[in-house]
Amino acid sequence: MARENPEMSRRFPQPTRNRQRSTSIEQVPLIQGDLFPRMGMDGRDIGLIIEVRRSTRRKKTIEAYRNGEKVIVSIPARMSQREAAEVVDEMVKKILHEESALTNEQLFDRAKLLNKKFLDGKAVPVSVEWSSRMSRIWGACTIEDRTIRISDRLRDAPEYALDYLLLHELIHIVIPGHGADFRALLERYPELARAEGYFEGRTHRSSGDFEQ
Repeated sequence: MARENPEMSRRFPQPTRNRQRSTSIEQVPLIQGDLFPRMGMDGRDIGLIIEVRRSTRRKKTIEAYRNGEKVIVSIPARMSQREAAEVVDEMVKKILHEESALTNEQLFDRAKLLNKKFLDGKAVPVSVEWSSRMSRIWGACTIEDRTIRISDRLRDAPEYALDYLLLHELIHIVIPGHGADFRALLERYPELARAEGYFEGRTHRSSGDFEQ
């Protein structure tokens, strides 16, 4: 009879199955080889535990959510361990990134900082908020009341891209159109080309329209 390798058992624990249920629970290593990822987005030890639940009822859909110190990822039972590792890695990063997203107050503060840094304080917004109603555009500025709304689809956007969008909308407070004067102000942003490339790619993938 073959003997179990204790080292392999420790590194790759087998699913705990209950014949009375359609779901099994296991803990899989991430792509980096970590059984339990413990680092947050800012590098702090957050003691995070990943629990993977395989379901025979789940055919294609994948679900992940936070439950205390755990992130629970539900996947189809037939998914290979390699595929599971890739999915877990992606979903955990997504959840942690969303948790680190700016609040409305922080978004407002960020816009005021950009106004001061790039626009000499001339584009003072009254409010800057996330919006869940913007499915076809990334951002909008209402010039009359100087309010800015940013699509909450961008909560996972990198800082350089979000700053670009905030600056874009801030400029509209003082310049309604997209002429030479508008472009001159926008070109003060050092990450302009990189950010425009990001939105071009993301708009193409989502078939959305970035409001210009």
